[in-house]
Amino acid sequence: MKIIRWLNDHLEEYVLSGLLVVIASVMMLQVIMRYVFNNSLSWAEEASRYAFIWSALVSIGYSIKERNILRVDTLIEALPKPLRNLMTNLGNLTVVAFFGYLSIAAVPAVQRVMRSSQTSPALKVHMGWIYMAAVVGFLLATFRAIQRFRADIRDSSGKAEL
Repeated sequence: MKIIRWLNDHLEEYVLSGLLVVIASVMMLQVIMRYVFNNSLSWAEEASRYAFIWSALVSIGYSIKERNILRVDTLIEALPKPLRNLMTNLGNLTVVAFFGYLSIAAVPAVQRVMRSSQTSPALKVHMGWIYMAAVVGFLLATFRAIQRFRADIRDSSGKAEL
């Protein structure tokens, strides 16, 4: 149970931190190779690009978890509390439905790429692993949106959060 709680609290933080370290290290190595040794690496930009794609999609779930997702709440804050709670819950339900749909819609695209033998030009990584970022990111966002929806319902009903 401790492992699940730790994953719930810190999964995205560690994944995003690791990806940031990969991007920074690879780009620093590329700069050193290009300007000091006058010989650039053929795979560095590709590795950074794929790490950036993964970080962008994983960060959606983290943004939802931390309540940093982009939203305009000026109107909602001006509403009476019962209506504010209703609008917040409807917004959360919309986010769950949106990312749930994207999760489902991303699977066939990833399956098509997985069936192909397409690899990345420099790294020779199967492109299915790159496309898998969409499924993982959208599933994580859906899971975090469900968690946020449940917490907001609990808060609006007056029950203490577990």
